[in-house]
Amino acid sequence: VGRTPQINVAAGRDHFPQAWSCVLGGGGIAGGQVYGRTSDDGMKVVEDKSSVTQVLATLCAALGVPPDTQNMSDAGRPIYVVDDDPIEKLLA
Repeated sequence: VGRTPQINVAAGRDHFPQAWSCVLGGGGIAGGQVYGRTSDDGMKVVEDKSSVTQVLATLCAALGVPPDTQNMSDAGRPIYVVDDDPIEKLLA
């Protein structure tokens, strides 16, 4: 979860899930690129919006773990590592 672009009354920044950032590198991630863009005030994503599950799927794919790999629970229920698609532009 990201942080608000504005400082609050307690001189901090609140949780802000609408726009966030992360840094990825190595392990199958193509270097030297920026993916996505927010509005000038940082309040909303205006280009290449992605989800946390897409980032996780991208990490899995970069490391050679198919994101749709299934594990079985004790109750016999299939559980996917992540149920989303990787961001192909980020993969080397």
